Amino acid sequence: MQVFDYNEFTQNIPKVFSIALVDEVIINNKDGNSYKILPIKEKNAMGKSPFEDIPRVKLDVTTDEIIEILRECRAGI
Repeated sequence: MQVFDYNEFTQNIPKVFSIALVDEVIINNKDGNSYKILPIKEKNAMGKSPFEDIPRVKLDVTTDEIIEILRECRAGI
């Protein structure tokens, strides 16, 4: 994590944005508030789901079985 004060941030905006692509960036404002810069990555803007990077688990459960389990659980509510 890299921390910049407001003056450092305003003098080095391109550098700060470059760092934010690979590391967490915190900006400490003059009034005592802190802000985190989070990039919107190009691949997400292109329509890639954030869930695509989550590893999948293969289960021997059918869609019908899942629906049946959900209905049973909801019937108890």
